[in-house]
Amino acid sequence: MPFESKVYNYDLPKKSINQTPYKDPSLSKLLIAETKKIIKFKNISSIIKRPSLFIMNKSQVQSVRIINKKSTGGKIEIFVLDIKSTYIAKCLIKSTDKKSLNKKYMLDDFNFEIINILNDTYEIKFDIPVTEIIKSYGQIPLPPYIKDDSSKYEYYNNQFAEGGFSVASPTAGLHFTNQQIKNLTKEGHKFIFINLDVNIDTFKPVTEKYLEDHKIHKENYQISKDDFELILDAKSSNIDIYCIGTTSLRAIESAYVTGKLSSYTDYFIFPDTKINIPNYLITNFHAPNSSLLSIVDCIYGSEWKDLYDFAINADLKFLSFGDAVLFNVNEKY
Repeated sequence: MPFESKVYNYDLPKKSINQTPYKDPSLSKLLIAETKKIIKFKNISSIIKRPSLFIMNKSQVQSVRIINKKSTGGKIEIFVLDIKSTYIAKCLIKSTDKKSLNKKYMLDDFNFEIINILNDTYEIKFDIPVTEIIKSYGQIPLPPYIKDDSSKYEYYNNQFAEGGFSVASPTAGLHFTNQQIKNLTKEGHKFIFINLDVNIDTFKPVTEKYLEDHKIHKENYQISKDDFELILDAKSSNIDIYCIGTTSLRAIESAYVTGKLSSYTDYFIFPDTKINIPNYLITNFHAPNSSLLSIVDCIYGSEWKDLYDFAINADLKFLSFGDAVLFNVNEKY
């Protein structure tokens, strides 16, 4: 029997969307789904068994949003989705003019030509290397539901972010400071940093009637062989494993199911999918109609709406700069 997607719609008040990031992430809040107790992240060590293992996504959000001026005077915005080669990238283009194949653009700081069109994305060839354009003229892209403000950019990358090419943040990791990771390591906990490049389709809502008809987004991931073996050893030794974020969960489950440690994943976790690796998931509260709510449904069950209502009434903050929830993967409540 197919899964109806309408169950993933819910009312999210605007006031529940946190527009301002936590300057001190350790002051953000964590809802423990099992007990509905709310703690601050700085106190997380009080609720985890020693030793535990944490799987974190270290992929870094790149400055892929580029705003420039056309030689004709109008503004243009380019959003780099994927670097294809030194001079070529797959992009979104926001401009008032009509975009067509082989059209050339002369800008204040660089020039480019549209060499391919696929639906609403464009393959474009720049006259200087793409990485140089990102480094010199790019800015961090905030989610569409966050008011753009340059003072927020530094808070949209995890403190431990390193390498990778994400265009959206693996936001569950935003709650962890490097100092807190150091403190938890001293207490005997282990941290493994994998890479899954988050792409813009993570924001794409489910619009089809049934989940099975939704084309889930593809994301590249890399997990070292040594790290994967450490994770499997922890699993066989009954050490609690925490996936920090749905991106870490998708990556590690994809690797377990396919046996591929460096690949892309379009793994869709449905409400009846078996979760193999983690005992716990820490994740932010997801937007209405998000495909990621299917993961929440899988782990927590259909009562997730009641839990979200509880979080809203408790004034917890939602989405990227918001608070988080801790799920026990082993049992539905």
